[in-house]
Amino acid sequence: MFSAQGLRDMQATLAADGYALDAREEGERVVVTIDATPDACEDCLAPPDVMRAILGKTLAVPAEAIDLHYPE
Repeated sequence: MFSAQGLRDMQATLAADGYALDAREEGERVVVTIDATPDACEDCLAPPDVMRAILGKTLAVPAEAIDLHYPE
């Protein structure tokens, strides 16, 4: 199970830059979806590999277990 506090912290951090973050467990995987709001700062979102590493530490799960979905 991932860290609920870590999820809240990441949601607050990303919300400040105009992004919404959702995470759910699917078996041994953690599926993370990041969506852009109309006010999103395009330059503020870290590259996927960097974000996956940050999420791994923040959610207290191995980064390799995270399926990350970015805004289109």
